[in-house]
Amino acid sequence: MRGTFDPVECPPWLEHGGMNASTRPLSFVVKVTVAHVASYFVVGIVAATVFDYESLFAEPVIGDYMRGFGSVALFIGPVVQLIRGLITALVLLPFRNVLATRHGWLWLWLLLVGIGILSTSAAAPSSIEGVVYTKLPLWYHLIGLPEMLLQTLIFSFLVFLVARYPKGVLAALPPVFERIVRATAAASLAFVGYAVVSVLFALGAGAEVTAEQSLTLQVQGTFIAPFVLNGAIAFVAARGLSPRNRAVAAVASYVLGSLSIFLYQAIIMGAVNPLYALVAPTLPALIVWLLIPREALGRDAPSSPDATKSSDEAADSGSHRVAALNSGRGAAGL
Repeated sequence: MRGTFDPVECPPWLEHGGMNASTRPLSFVVKVTVAHVASYFVVGIVAATVFDYESLFAEPVIGDYMRGFGSVALFIGPVVQLIRGLITALVLLPFRNVLATRHGWLWLWLLLVGIGILSTSAAAPSSIEGVVYTKLPLWYHLIGLPEMLLQTLIFSFLVFLVARYPKGVLAALPPVFERIVRATAAASLAFVGYAVVSVLFALGAGAEVTAEQSLTLQVQGTFIAPFVLNGAIAFVAARGLSPRNRAVAAVASYVLGSLSIFLYQAIIMGAVNPLYALVAPTLPALIVWLLIPREALGRDAPSSPDATKSSDEAADSGSHRVAALNSGRGAAGL
């Protein structure tokens, strides 16, 4: 029938509030930029370790094309990725409602793979133009594909979540999943606190800090138990605690962390450093204390009979006023 609209499928963003994203472009741009930077560095670190980029970039021909693995470019990388993420976010801004559809992540990923990797205008590595017009060996074009495919896939899915759930992905999850995510985030930040304290402790003691020694499984195993314990504390406290109980949770984080480090050093490492076991959990415990939400005032508090009575009286008084006003209007109409 003319003038009617019969959609084949109702766009999912109409059901999930995706259209609200169009009113908050700044939030979309910021979140997409963060998604790019996070996915780029996480996947990049894994790929650099698995494929040994340090040795790979020193290969003949490759060394003439790529900068050295330890060059200054490695340190300005975060700034460059912020710029790249911002450009990508601005380009995707007009299409955020399309990205919020059920298969939005797939369309974006195929677009990035097709135009951004395989069919680039420049002769980039892993692209058709790069294979044809550069002297880079074929194996180098192929070895970079897993990293780029995985990074763009993760980025596409993160952008999809940002567009589909403009109020936040956690708001769309069941409460228990939200608590798990928040607990994991708190435990991860507390883990960073352990790393900071450990480096400062080593520098204060005059010890040399090297990646080969610090990133061994035996050394990192020291923080497995504190990570799990802090995650459990944050999970229990995810709904909020009173100021007193927040302090108790921080003390529990410190005591359990100190005890677990002491036992790990004694049982696994064969030597105990009591001072380190006492100092290391201080910053993580502070982080846990800061991240535990405050208990909401008046949450689940039963209303008092006096308050209920006052509310009823106010409602009755308002009803009488409305009735009197309507009677006056009726008399005026006569």
